[in-house]
Amino acid sequence: MNCPLPNASEEDRLETLRKLQVLDTKDEEDLNDIVKLTAAICDASISVISLVDARRQWFKAKVGLDIQETPREHAFCAHAIQQDDMMIVPDARKDNRFANSPLVTGELGIQFYAGMPLITSDGYKIGTLCVMDTSPKALTEIQYSSLRTLANNVVKQIELKYIASQMNDKAKTLHDSNLQLSVLNNELQASEEEIRSNIEQIQTLQDQLEARERQYREMVENATDLIYELDINGYFCFVNPVMECACGYTREELLSKQYWELVHPDYQREVVEFYKAQRKSKESNTYFQLVMLTKSGEERWLGQSVNMQFSNDGQVLKVSVISRDITALKNIEIERTESEQRFRLLAGNAPVGIFQTDATGACTYVNKRWCEIAGLTEEQALHEGWLHAIYIEDRHRVLREWYKAVESKRELKLAFRFMNAARGVRWIVSEGTRMMNANGEVTGYIGTTHDITEVKEVHQKLRDSEELYRLLSSNSKDLITLYKTDANTTRTFVSPSVEEILGYTPDELIGSSPYDNIHADDEAYVREIMQSVIFEGKSATIEYRMRRKDGSYIWFESNAHPFFDDKGDMIGFQTSARDISKRKEFEASLQIAKEKAEEATRAKSLFLSMMSHEIRTPMNAIIGLTNLMLQNDPREDQRERLHLLKFSGHNLLTIINDILDFSKIEAGKIVLESIDINLNSLLSDTKQMLEQRAKEKNIALYMKYDGHLPEFVKGDTVRISQVVTNLLSNAIKFTERGYVEFSVTSLGEENGKCKVLFAVKDTGIGIDADKLDTIFDHFSQADNDITRRFGGTGLGLTITKGLLHLMGSKIELESVPGYGSTFSFVLLMEKSKGVRVLEKRVASGKFVNDKTISVLLVEDNRINQLVASNFMEQWGVAVDIANDGLEALTMIGSKSYNMVFMDLQMPGMDGYEASRKIRSMEDPYFKDIPIIALTAAAMSGMRDKVMEMGMNDFISKPFDPEELRLKVAKFTSVKLSA
Repeated sequence: MNCPLPNASEEDRLETLRKLQVLDTKDEEDLNDIVKLTAAICDASISVISLVDARRQWFKAKVGLDIQETPREHAFCAHAIQQDDMMIVPDARKDNRFANSPLVTGELGIQFYAGMPLITSDGYKIGTLCVMDTSPKALTEIQYSSLRTLANNVVKQIELKYIASQMNDKAKTLHDSNLQLSVLNNELQASEEEIRSNIEQIQTLQDQLEARERQYREMVENATDLIYELDINGYFCFVNPVMECACGYTREELLSKQYWELVHPDYQREVVEFYKAQRKSKESNTYFQLVMLTKSGEERWLGQSVNMQFSNDGQVLKVSVISRDITALKNIEIERTESEQRFRLLAGNAPVGIFQTDATGACTYVNKRWCEIAGLTEEQALHEGWLHAIYIEDRHRVLREWYKAVESKRELKLAFRFMNAARGVRWIVSEGTRMMNANGEVTGYIGTTHDITEVKEVHQKLRDSEELYRLLSSNSKDLITLYKTDANTTRTFVSPSVEEILGYTPDELIGSSPYDNIHADDEAYVREIMQSVIFEGKSATIEYRMRRKDGSYIWFESNAHPFFDDKGDMIGFQTSARDISKRKEFEASLQIAKEKAEEATRAKSLFLSMMSHEIRTPMNAIIGLTNLMLQNDPREDQRERLHLLKFSGHNLLTIINDILDFSKIEAGKIVLESIDINLNSLLSDTKQMLEQRAKEKNIALYMKYDGHLPEFVKGDTVRISQVVTNLLSNAIKFTERGYVEFSVTSLGEENGKCKVLFAVKDTGIGIDADKLDTIFDHFSQADNDITRRFGGTGLGLTITKGLLHLMGSKIELESVPGYGSTFSFVLLMEKSKGVRVLEKRVASGKFVNDKTISVLLVEDNRINQLVASNFMEQWGVAVDIANDGLEALTMIGSKSYNMVFMDLQMPGMDGYEASRKIRSMEDPYFKDIPIIALTAAAMSGMRDKVMEMGMNDFISKPFDPEELRLKVAKFTSVKLSA
């Protein structure tokens, strides 16, 4: 590095540096804060306050650097102090002054430098405030201004501390002089003759003392800074006029106040803690910034240097303070920060690419949209990196024009291409506008970048289409036509294919309107669509009928596309039409077939519904009477036959249910609902309903529920219960001994939803490995022997698989023949706050007898009446029977029932109408009494339908005694013994 020679004032400069007593001193927190702030503002890895003496540069404060000093001949700052303003080195490797410096070529690897000279109040440059980085870069205008401001602040801090030191020295000198006077006074008392001989010397000392006191007072009185002293209790004991002026209080007012009374309340605690720490550490000199409240309530920022004087035993004797009003500096910092934040926010969200450079043209900022257009990250684009985005064939031209504009300091607008790695070649238009400082100097450029690829492509396609249009239209089998955008939509070109399609020659149609040939029923529709094409410049596809020359009509499918001139104005549109008459005939036949298929589906659904009702009605009698007979202590041979009868009835009912569910899933008729569920309660009820089956087979049925699961989730209660019931029923059916275990476990969260594992494990017969996949096929079981032994349709697992698929899940199976199986599935369930739905109950004594539950059974079938009433009477429930809806309306008028079981299909007034009329009665009793629907139908939508009619729940026939008991218990809040 070529180090500049010292100039003629170097000796004076070094004397000033020595006089300030800042070299080889301890770290100071306020100066350390400044270099940290400088590094952050300038986005640099290194920032230092460098002081340059005769042989070295020494770092008073630093961040990002481990060394304390370097030889002067290696220092960038040795060059910077030769300048009156900031020195910037964008890339030291390209600068002959620094290219071979150890700071550049060595371990530090400095490439960028910017340093502002530290100029004292008498004009001497004692060092710099500088930033350095290991990669080339440039400063923005804001960073440039901030670095200059902070450098001035560093000088003020150093000079303030020097003034404070001088004041302390003068105070000490005065103190020493007073001691000397005291000694002389003693000597005068001892010897009058000696006093007379030394009177001239005393007078001289007094004159010196007075001169020093005057000098001190003049310095304090005329200082531009706020100077004051505090006693040991924090009261002001001295203030200079500047302090009075700054705070608005008179000297007398201040001398009666404590220092803390002037500190803004938001800063009092922080200030107290700071000076407590100073007193504890016995540190004499500190610097701190705070907000002072003036007498008028105005907030003023102060930067104050504080000197604490301590006694030998560590007590504070006096506090001397020199403060400077830094409100303007703080406001500038706040405004600069807010301005930069506003710019970053606006630029970052702008729909156009935005870039910024320094005065040399090096990139200093790009926004998100610019990066999307160029295919580079912001880091890749900075400095000269943006050049790599330019398409190689355009790069030389762009660089030439760009740097020519930078050198001549003029604005630039240029169209060229970017090579975006992800999106390919992109055409752009980039405009750069100069940025100037207060002196009219160009400090950089700010500009916009627009992606015009789509416009370019459209123009190119138009040019290409114009070249090929005649060739394509002449040979196309489609009818191609050009139109003007006039009132009649006049044809200007018709392709030769018109003769084959419509029977006209092109010349016969050119100059005419298409509406002359369009079927009258289609004309208004076509005009409406064509108007949107003409006035809005959109493409459209239209189907309509067109009259041929022989008078017959054919179906046309016409695609209309607007076309534009170079200015982007639409000058016409083009259509491409083809004969779709055969397709229309085919679509008509498809529509007829669709209607027939839908009619067949409706017939199938009606048939299944009717069959369900017709079969379930006698099944209710068979299963219900069988259950009653089993409870009447039959003979052993009768018990065995009744169990076989019950087993056969349940198998037949299962077959009916499976066929209905399978049909609904195949037809896509099942729609899942999402309601709040108490999952633990739902699954516990499901398990409780199946416990009797497990007891009958002498096997245990367990349930494990994870306590970490939320109390409420959202889901379809019916379908979740159906899946669990199917799996538990299968497990119980195929387990001869041992147990069935049902577990519900939390697997954490996924995408904000609970991930819940459901598993049913049994110790049953198990499944062979080669059958694991086929058992989920409809009408399939593991083997024929299973069908013979256990019965069933082979649809249960198929239905379960289909329902889980609708829920976004799938069933998993692990099985070992002879040892059992584990079926599992995972559901993602949305958390719910849940609402505890309290069943409406009537107060005790109003219509709930303390001893007896009274139920109204509305049922026209005698066997169903017998079955239901016998079961309920066994549980201590009093049952009255109404044979139809009209009879039920009469009986319920007594208001003596706790709940109603309502058959839905009855002659005369059915259950739907009867329920609606009960709910419409005025007394609150009729609004609240639970009504449970009895239905032999099992089609989808049953729950919704009964709820719409004001009913609370439903039970499917044949009755399951346990389900009937649970419904009575649920809606009367009375525990019934089975």
